[in-house]
Amino acid sequence: MKTVTRLLLFLAMLAGVALPAHAQQPALQPGADPALAQQADPALVKMVPADVAGKPFTVAIALGSPPDDFRNEKGEIVGWEIDILRAATQSLGLGLELRPTTFDTLIPGLQAKRFDAATGQMGVTVVRLKVIDMVGMLTSNELFAAYADSPIQVKTLDDLCGITVATTRGSREMVFAEEHQSKCAAAGKKPINALAFNDGNGAAEAMMSRRADLFWLGSTAVSYFIAQSKGRTKIVGSYTDTSYIGVALPKGSPMAPLLQAAIQHLIDNGTYTKIVTKWGLEKGAIKHAPLNPTNVEK
Repeated sequence: MKTVTRLLLFLAMLAGVALPAHAQQPALQPGADPALAQQADPALVKMVPADVAGKPFTVAIALGSPPDDFRNEKGEIVGWEIDILRAATQSLGLGLELRPTTFDTLIPGLQAKRFDAATGQMGVTVVRLKVIDMVGMLTSNELFAAYADSPIQVKTLDDLCGITVATTRGSREMVFAEEHQSKCAAAGKKPINALAFNDGNGAAEAMMSRRADLFWLGSTAVSYFIAQSKGRTKIVGSYTDTSYIGVALPKGSPMAPLLQAAIQHLIDNGTYTKIVTKWGLEKGAIKHAPLNPTNVEK
């Protein structure tokens, strides 16, 4: 590794781009995959603002939704979003500081600038883009999971009327359920009983303990849950067209275009493909990392 670092510094100097002191590669963090480690890219490092250089890039993480962001058996924070953000910040020559929290605190925390970025299987939506910036990292839709013997099929949200569904607090799913209550009433049906939990694990457990009929969340989390249940559960429906999942930053943050460039760097050098393949998410892979894309959900 030292030999590679010296070579990178030498090549950077030949190109007229000297890596600053802050761009030294950080030590491997707990849970980090050494196969995904990146050297600081001189062109990206040069764009990092002076007031950011040398400081850890702080990211709030909504934990409890495998394979997005969760703690492994060793208690280490892992997941595909963590892998991408760690590799991206390494490419920028920055350290990464993870701050575990709950999903409903992410956007308020960004608006208060308590951290530099936030992630946690956060869908890119028109409503969110009004108050934060987002860089797309993957595409997905929403899925419903139930026990393998469940007769429930979800073709539209009308099928949720009178059903107990488990999801996460502050999520789009809770918004969709609340907005649909009037349609249930108009059809003379019982309301949707939406249970909100701090994380995806809590929502999934509510379904597994039969406190809820369905587990409703993004396709990355639900597909992973189905695979881990080994035949005990199944997908019984979907909702929303495929759209982006992304990392969020305060509105107007100068780091937004830099993080976009760093993620695109990972796509171009093949690291991104390694990450999505590692977590079984190839179907949602993207070729371009968009900043504030326009083709998103309302």
